[in-house]
Amino acid sequence: MPTLRYEELREITVGIARALGCPPGEADVVAEALAGANLAGHDSHGIIRVEQYAKMVQDGDIVPGAPTTVVQEAPCTALLDGGWNFGPVVARRAMELGIRKAREYGTGTIAVRNSNHLGRLGEYTLMAALEGMACIGAVNNHGRGNLVAPFGGAAPRLATNPISFACPGPERPVLVDITTSVVAEGKVRIMKNAGKPVPEGWIVDNQGRPTTDPNDLYTSPRGAILPFGGLVAHKGFGLSVMVELLTGALSGAGCSQSQDARLGNSMFFTVIDIEKFVPREAFLEQATILKDYIQSAPLAPGFDEILMPGEPEFRQEERRRREGITIDEETWRQFTACAEGLGVHLSA
Repeated sequence: MPTLRYEELREITVGIARALGCPPGEADVVAEALAGANLAGHDSHGIIRVEQYAKMVQDGDIVPGAPTTVVQEAPCTALLDGGWNFGPVVARRAMELGIRKAREYGTGTIAVRNSNHLGRLGEYTLMAALEGMACIGAVNNHGRGNLVAPFGGAAPRLATNPISFACPGPERPVLVDITTSVVAEGKVRIMKNAGKPVPEGWIVDNQGRPTTDPNDLYTSPRGAILPFGGLVAHKGFGLSVMVELLTGALSGAGCSQSQDARLGNSMFFTVIDIEKFVPREAFLEQATILKDYIQSAPLAPGFDEILMPGEPEFRQEERRRREGITIDEETWRQFTACAEGLGVHLSA
């Protein structure tokens, strides 16, 4: 399996994005989102998506360079239309607007429709945390909910509907970035590409039977990912329904209803300026007290430390910057075939 430096992976991905019609600045944003997901250890949202994105551009489902327009706006809110541009471009614009509003008014809530797949949701809530703010973010699949079974159901009706929280922390930001399903679809795809079984409890086949074969998710009719929670999966299911309403209904993009709907991400972000509530130092003091108290707990068997949310990703990024990013053979084959088909030189 090839191992590349982040800079190499990003450079190739920039070339692919430009070959697909991205203006230079937007190509950088797309490449940073994809290669950055690999860097953080979220290979499910990294360059494995390049082949998918290329096909969507060719089919007209992604419109590179499309402007993001304001549908309606108030001091603390805005509804944006992404024009079906690449999701990372639209999401970054939405977050920049939310941060500006929060800085001026204390909070900024942004809803977005007509945007494509944005990649790793936590990348954008982290933008706020790095500005000293807190953020809540969520996305659905823009009406195309055909991945996750509802609690008590045996066929897919929802998207994986991730939700993310981020805020400043004592040393590094605190970052929660989770799907309301057991797992992101891309992680099943990673296992499929690697020819490995998925863990028990991730998916069911199209008869609603538990399976560990990742191919069972991609049959016709397809199988389904389960909502998170195991025996109490009604919790993940409940969160997923709320994500649908805050993203699809609030933006006008539409909630999950059909696998024939146009695939994309409608978005919801609320940014909070901490200093409009308490001094940042007071917030960080409480964050430190919380962290120290949590980490004072006796360790459970098999554990040698207690990590705060987001710490595994930050450590993985440091590790992969030192050691490189290893890509599985099938994902690398797809990636290089896409690059060569677009006339992009592979420097790795």
